[in-house]
Amino acid sequence: MCGIAFLRMALWHRDGQAPSLFELLNGARHYGAYIRQGQEIKGLIYEPFVRYVRDTHALAGEVHPDLDLLGLGELLDAGRLVMASVSKEIRRPDRAPQRRGGHLVLAIGRSEDTIVLRNPSGHTPQARAAVMDMEQFEPFFSGRGISLNLRRTVERRPAKTEAARPVASQPTT
Repeated sequence: MCGIAFLRMALWHRDGQAPSLFELLNGARHYGAYIRQGQEIKGLIYEPFVRYVRDTHALAGEVHPDLDLLGLGELLDAGRLVMASVSKEIRRPDRAPQRRGGHLVLAIGRSEDTIVLRNPSGHTPQARAAVMDMEQFEPFFSGRGISLNLRRTVERRPAKTEAARPVASQPTT
C-alpha cells in the first residue's frame, strides 16, 4: 500500500483533493499494478502503475529500473517526486539492512549530501519525515523506482469500459 499512499499524497499536493486509498487501490488493481498470488498480493508492479496514473489521473510518471544515486538526485533536482525502492529497515537507519528493496519511500528533495524522504509506515515522526545522508541511504536503496512529474499533466486515455473506469482526481492544469 505504500505506492498507493504516495499516489494519494501526490494527488493531494497537485489537486488539493484525492480519491480514497481504497478507490486508488481498486484502480491500480484494474490496471494490473497489484496481482493476487494465493492469499498474498504481489508488491507494486511499476509499468501498469505508471499507465494507471497516466490514464486515470493525467499524471506523468516514468519507470526507472536502473537508477543510481546520481540519477535519483537529478530527478529530484528536476522537481520530480521519486518513489524509491528501499529496504523496509530504512525506518531504523542505524541498523544494517537485511536486503535492498521490498518497500517504497517517497523522495521529495535533496541537498548535495542529503535526501528528504516521506515514509508513512515510519514508526516515529523522524522515520516518517526523514532527512538522511546519501551515504546512509545508499545501502537501503535497490536502484529502481518510479518518478512522478506533478508539473506536467498528460492526456488521459479512455478506460477499457466506462463501468470499469477507476475513480479519478481532477487535475488543476
